[in-house]
Amino acid sequence: MLEAVKRGGDRQELHERIRVHSQAAAEQVKLHGKPNDLLERIAADPAFASVRDKLQDIMDPRRYTGLAAQQTTQFLRSQVKPVLKKHKAWLGLKGEVNV
Repeated sequence: MLEAVKRGGDRQELHERIRVHSQAAAEQVKLHGKPNDLLERIAADPAFASVRDKLQDIMDPRRYTGLAAQQTTQFLRSQVKPVLKKHKAWLGLKGEVNV
């Protein structure tokens, strides 16, 4: 939505269109057991024509994870690994504890 607004779209109108498309897609999934077609609905909507070619890139979740991967690795090494090492015999672990 924000990318479409940057390209001249009206934020309120786009937000409403996403809400309507989301509800329609959810209905298809919940009531009819069909796949979630939200992105296809948005891509077909003329209000989102300015971002249609970028939609898959915009929706890539890796763009929105920030430092989560690095923070998780650091947490595993600093918090989890020492506990696993301390209790490795009790846990039945052999050799080096890798996380």
